[in-house]
Amino acid sequence: MTVVVASGTGLPISTTQTLVGAILGIGFARGIAALNLTVIRNIISSWIVTLPAGAFFAIIIFYVLRTIFN
Repeated sequence: MTVVVASGTGLPISTTQTLVGAILGIGFARGIAALNLTVIRNIISSWIVTLPAGAFFAIIIFYVLRTIFN
């Protein structure tokens, strides 16, 4: 439902992150003991690292292509 609403309103959304968020939500509803906290830590840290890493590689590719085509 989250993906449908976000897509209908034109918001960019990752289905993978939506599914992981739903699984985490169910785990929290069942209690913190039902969750593997190591996996949750890895998921959240990967979410935090993804944006700056993507931006860094985009900048590198931009400068490489600008050097090649200028």
